[in-house]
Amino acid sequence: MSRYTRTLTEDDKIYDLVDVVEEDTKRVFSVDTLDDEIAGIVSRVTERVAREMFPSIAEKIIREEIDKLKERPGE
Repeated sequence: MSRYTRTLTEDDKIYDLVDVVEEDTKRVFSVDTLDDEIAGIVSRVTERVAREMFPSIAEKIIREEIDKLKERPGE
């Protein structure tokens, strides 16, 4: 038996995945709102990626430029 296998107990909850899917399908999009919804999701993901990535990229570029300036004193 794998170390990732465990025995089901009486306290374990068993979920019916159909219930989960049915809950989510209550939200229906029309063609007009679908584009807006997709644009909103893309905007949120893009902003999150930018907030996570840009500071470290900017820091790296600034440090490289500072190191270049330190190598050429008096110029």
